[in-house]
Amino acid sequence: MKKKLTSIKGLEEECKMDSSSMIDMVFQLILFFMVSSRMLTNQIDPRVELPVATNARPPEEAAGRIVLHVYDDGTFGKDNKEPLPDMAAVTEYVTQRKEKVDAGTTPKVLLRGDKRSIVKFSKQAVKASGDAGVSTIIFSAFPAAKKG
Repeated sequence: MKKKLTSIKGLEEECKMDSSSMIDMVFQLILFFMVSSRMLTNQIDPRVELPVATNARPPEEAAGRIVLHVYDDGTFGKDNKEPLPDMAAVTEYVTQRKEKVDAGTTPKVLLRGDKRSIVKFSKQAVKASGDAGVSTIIFSAFPAAKKG
């Protein structure tokens, strides 16, 4: 048997694989995911310093978000950092944005409250959102650093 294996020619040739088709496939997959993914862009106001929470996690669904900023002095702002002068303006803003949300999607208010603001201001924003017909509120917070 040993004689038979050594007499077979071609055992000493190197096997080479053509990887150009694999590279093409990788680029096509990258392109597919770039085109099919949806970029989430929220206008974040740097004046709002978010609180830290131990159970903070990113929301599962981004569709239907209405961003509302609560500043430490009790004033409110839109997602484009434009100020809202009073609670009636907050209710009107949430109502307008709710009407632009796609049918079949639940509108949600993303409340970005400053950690130095008192709870009363956030309660006012929640009430104004409820008056506008939006009952789902998401509170923004940074996750706490894990000890380990």
